[in-house]
Amino acid sequence: MSRAVPDGWLKTGRREYENRTVEVEVKFQPTPEQDGDFEVWVVDEEREESTRVDNVQPTETDVRELAKDVMEAFTAAFEAAVDGGADEDDAVAAAVEDAAAENAA
Repeated sequence: MSRAVPDGWLKTGRREYENRTVEVEVKFQPTPEQDGDFEVWVVDEEREESTRVDNVQPTETDVRELAKDVMEAFTAAFEAAVDGGADEDDAVAAAVEDAAAENAA
């Protein structure tokens, strides 16, 4: 059974989640090779930058759970950066990188 969407996030599409506090989305999609695998991306809408999580998953169910792990990691890293005195833009950038690295295969 699939876990609920993490606190602070809103499901905005079939394969898309949006952070309720900052302009960040987590999306998952089929890999470009169209080989049946899926990948997760973290999108910093403010900077118009996307970061791919280096962890391809074999099913949509698996990648959805990975996306939720990425959301949780982003939230924890963002809150830690803000608590540490970083401004919001720097906190978002650091949290995107941390979440992608923490969930890499």
